[in-house]
Amino acid sequence: MVLFVAFLAAFSSTESFAAGQIFSVRNVAVDESAGDAQEARRVAIRVAQAEAWRRLVRRMVTSDPSLVSEPDTETLETFVQSLEFDEEKITTGRYRADITVRFRADAVLGWLELAGVPHTNAPSPVLLVLPVLTTPEAVLLWEEGNPWFAAWQRSRGLAQTVELVAPVGDLDDLLAITTEGATGGDWTAMQSILSRYQADGVLVAEIDGRGTTELSWYEGPEAQIVPSGSARTLPALEQEADPMADQVQDEVEIDTTVLDDVAEVVDDAGDLVEEAGDAVVKSVDLEVAGLVDYDAQVTQVRVAVDNFWTLATMAPEGPEAVMVAEITIRNLAEWVDIRDRLARSAALNETTPLVVSVDHVRILLRYVGTLSQLRASLRQAGLGLTAQGDNWIILPL
Repeated sequence: MVLFVAFLAAFSSTESFAAGQIFSVRNVAVDESAGDAQEARRVAIRVAQAEAWRRLVRRMVTSDPSLVSEPDTETLETFVQSLEFDEEKITTGRYRADITVRFRADAVLGWLELAGVPHTNAPSPVLLVLPVLTTPEAVLLWEEGNPWFAAWQRSRGLAQTVELVAPVGDLDDLLAITTEGATGGDWTAMQSILSRYQADGVLVAEIDGRGTTELSWYEGPEAQIVPSGSARTLPALEQEADPMADQVQDEVEIDTTVLDDVAEVVDDAGDLVEEAGDAVVKSVDLEVAGLVDYDAQVTQVRVAVDNFWTLATMAPEGPEAVMVAEITIRNLAEWVDIRDRLARSAALNETTPLVVSVDHVRILLRYVGTLSQLRASLRQAGLGLTAQGDNWIILPL
């Protein structure tokens, strides 16, 4: 007790722990023109900062984001901790890039407090999407010819409440996790690729040839299943559906008499045909009734994930449960900040410190709902909950 009193006195004057946090908005695409390349770059940075601010506000404000006024250019620049540039293309008078903007948390939270709107203490999570396509012949992720992956690539940089990041699909990704690892929930492999993208979790988005999706959200070894809604297909194709269209036509026989004098020819459509035994054959693409509109499905997945996150962060219902968790701290300021965040968690009915020392706090939590709901509620308050052996650990995000 004497030690704790001395500890309180030593840190009676503290600063907010939020001052050390960074809120990131990734891959803001810009394409700006001006009198010269340097001016175009300056304009692009201002545009990226403003767009990143709007995205961040949407991810943090739980009411109407339009109630938060946008800082002027000079003020917003003071909120920015750092910038990261990717895919830069500079030509005469034109600048294009994907810019990641990192904001100072204390500046962001201060502005939201002044706006007087309900908000979380940390942005909603960033999820890395692993788009898996199941066909009758194979299961595709990194393999060529995956239109589901291509649709997510086209949507790169778009963000709603929960930011969904499309992977690059290069050799580093292939080495980090296999298709089997994604579908099998290999959390060790997922952690490897997460570190590359600085994401909070993985969304394994599986889709089949009829547009049926299954969404698995991983922020630990156990997946949360996200309700995905009904499949969407192209209406025009639905109306003209051929009952025989699901059958795969592997080969088409073509008249071979034209091959008497040449080794290879092309048909009327310009496709290369080549001799194969007594007939000339060519591969044809599978035409399936109700061909999936993958871009529309990406939009639907984004809506489903946002709805799931919103529902998960509401005050849960159900029986009360109890757990004991450990919190590592460096000073009293951290403990005061974490204590205040715990008080804002909708899932917690009671938080009782059991042990408070100079470097850690052991706390009893009484919460309502499932463990997943508790995790989501704590994340809304800017806290993470992880298991280390037999212990539960709470830490700032």
